[in-house]
Formats: sequence, structure tokens, C-alpha cells
Amino acid sequence: MNMVDVLYSLVDVTQRFNQLVFDPFYIRNLNLTSTTMKSFYDRIYSIDSQVLDRICKNILPRIFHQINKLIVEQYSMERVLYTIKYPELYSLTLMDFSEEVLLNYLTSDTILRKLLNEQITCLTIDVKDQPTEPSPDTLSIIFALILSLCKRLIKLSFCQLDARSTHCTFDLSSINAKSSTLTTLKINVKTFDDCLYLLDGRFNCLSTLIVDVKIISSTSGTIDNIKKLPKLKHFSLLTYRHIFLYDDLIIPLLQRMINLEELILHLSIIRNNTNYIDGNQLYDDILVFMPRLNKSHTDYAEQFLVDKRCDLPFLLNLLIDYESLILVTNNFTNDATRPTCSKLTDLHVRGPFVPPKIFYEYFPLL
Repeated sequence: MNMVDVLYSLVDVTQRFNQLVFDPFYIRNLNLTSTTMKSFYDRIYSIDSQVLDRICKNILPRIFHQINKLIVEQYSMERVLYTIKYPELYSLTLMDFSEEVLLNYLTSDTILRKLLNEQITCLTIDVKDQPTEPSPDTLSIIFALILSLCKRLIKLSFCQLDARSTHCTFDLSSINAKSSTLTTLKINVKTFDDCLYLLDGRFNCLSTLIVDVKIISSTSGTIDNIKKLPKLKHFSLLTYRHIFLYDDLIIPLLQRMINLEELILHLSIIRNNTNYIDGNQLYDDILVFMPRLNKSHTDYAEQFLVDKRCDLPFLLNLLIDYESLILVTNNFTNDATRPTCSKLTDLHVRGPFVPPKIFYEYFPLL
């Protein structure tokens, strides 16, 4: 049962049920969406009107002062926010909103605008999957409006929350978006220039950037890709299309991140001379510029664990697929990877995994 079902079905059944349902541990993070999945690309998040009516009339007035995080969808948001004030609310997720409806709320709904302006520090925007790709202009306006409205915003996620058919992107060059409070940003953008715009100083407190770029091809050359980024600590870059300018675009960008602690790259690189990036290149082009790096993505696992030149004294934890781990360690017998593996204090293995006895000898600090 999701939280909507629990609130509708169990509240006031017995006193014991009330104690369980109204436990602050569950109430403080309140998800008022109910997902119906017809297919992977066809999902409904709205609540039945009768259920919503009962929750708004009989339940929210009893728990409003305990709610810290709230998730709502576009058909119930107005009813939920107009029912009562939420004085302890600081995190809001707007789930499965169409761009037109969201823009209308941001420009005309005084309650939502007041909430964003005065309380919200963490905001997640999930744009509805539509038959046609959303207008880049509208998305750009929405993004700029959010940043201008949210005076206390620290964390912003502006993208779809799952990998559905429409990849919502927009062009940052057309807007003047900035924030002096934002520290964490997750976003989908159209071009590599947009990625550079995010790092041009308009977000001067940004320490975590998770960016999905639709196309990494050429760049206008008018945006600084040289100035160091000492405040950036966590960086994730994803694109599904092939990159032909890895050496010209990606490497200079990464070399700016001198205090980076976590790096995640999902890239398909095409090079004229070779498609393989060996440990020497990885160290000379990227790692030597990141002395504080302590967490890497599994794509570079073999170089990180095997190559002697990839000396990462702060690499203490690793996320890796089970198959990759078995392959690179040769079932935990590879002496070349043993020195680095013996220093790891945290290992997350993706996939079913029952460690053999030799596993703990290979990773003695786990």
C-alpha cells in the first residue's frame, strides 16, 4: 500500500492504527500521489477525487504541522495547498506537471508562489511526458521563474524523474537565470554550451551538478571553459549520443574541477586514433587535476584498480557491477588489483552477490 491508500483506508479504523499511521517518521515525508502504470510510457499519478476529499478534509488538518516534505501531482496540488498551511514544509516535489499548467501556477497562484518564496529549500520538478516534446522556450521561462521565486532554494531537480520517452531539454543561452543560494542542481539541457553556462558563475555556491546533455558536439567558444571551479565537489555528466570532441570539450571541463570528490561519467566516446582511454591518459588528462577524488564510476574501474599510474590516495569507496568486479579481480585472485582493493572501506556491488570467503581477504577493510 502507498501512503495515499494507508491514509484513506486505515485512519480512524482503530486507535492503534492511528498511532501507526500518524507516526511522525512516516508523516513528515508525505507522498500524495498514487501511481497507476498502464505501461512503461503510460503512467497516471493522480488520486481518486473521493480519496483526495477525505484526505484534505479529515487527515491533513491533523498532521499539517508535522509535514516537512510533500509530493503532489498537478490535479491535486491546488486542493492540497489550499486546505491548510504547512509551517514546517521545506521540500516540495511537483510530480507529472504539464509545462502549461506549471507555468500558469508559477505566474498566478499566490499560495504556491508564497510557499516557494518563503519556505522551500528543496524543489523537484517533474515534467509530464507528452506526445510532442515540450517547448524549450516555456521550459526556459519556468526554470528562470523558479530561480527568481525561490529565495531560499538550496537543491533543485529540474527534469523527469524516470527515463520515459520524452527527453525534456531547453536552451539556457536564452535566459538570465542565476542563484546565490543553490548548492545542488540536477537538470537536463540541450547542448554542451548549456552545461558551460551552468558553471559560468551564475550559481556561485554550486557544489553538486548532475547534468544530462542531449547533444555534446561543438561549442560556440564564447563561454569560459578554463576558469577553475574550486567549489564544485560532485559532478555527473550523462549523454546518450556519441561524443567526437572528448579531448576538446570534456577534458578541459574536467581539468577545471580541482577539488572534485565524486565524478560520474556516462559517455560514449568516438576518437580518430583510438576509442580506448588507458590509465596513463586518464591520469595525465584528468586524475592529476583531482587530488581529492574519492569516488569514481564503474566505467573506469579497471583503470582505477589496476593501472599503477592511477594513484588515488583518497579512493576509499567504489560502486561497481558484480560482473565487472569479478572480471577485473579475476574472482578475487588478481594481484594487480589487490593493493587498491585492500584500501577500500566501502564497496557497493550492483546485482545479486554472495561473497565467498576469499572476498574478505581481498577487501580486508570492509
